[in-house]
Amino acid sequence: MTDKRNGTAGGATADIDRRLILMARTVVVLFRQFERIAREMDITIPQYRFLLFLKRGPKRAGELAVEAAIRKPTASGLIADMERRGLIARAPDKDDGRSVRLTLTRKGLAKHREFEEALARYLPSLLDEGDAEAMLDAFSELAYIIDAQRDGAPLEVEE
Repeated sequence: MTDKRNGTAGGATADIDRRLILMARTVVVLFRQFERIAREMDITIPQYRFLLFLKRGPKRAGELAVEAAIRKPTASGLIADMERRGLIARAPDKDDGRSVRLTLTRKGLAKHREFEEALARYLPSLLDEGDAEAMLDAFSELAYIIDAQRDGAPLEVEE
């Protein structure tokens, strides 16, 4: 008999909970599928990340680079392309006249929503084989935890 907690026979203990490995593997496989959907939607995953970050409010280019864990020259290229496509716009920084803040345009917000809706249309096909409610609840809880850690804010779970 396999222990679902650690994936070992007969309940033997392991150093790493096997479910964590399966979780990581699932993220990698989902990411590949999301990249395919992104190509169909004429957006890249890094561009989506920028739209997601900008949805929370204006940011400087350097802030976007740090949040996306990419180098500033890479961020500059993404920003130039997104600005050319009308997804983001530059606005003077009210706190520092030498600086600019990037903002999400209506077209950028629409692209963000369009991409997330495409992802949401794909995911239900994965839920048919298991307990859909439990999986959705678990991912929702994980999303709240990640947001809270990133924002440094206390976790607020919606009922």
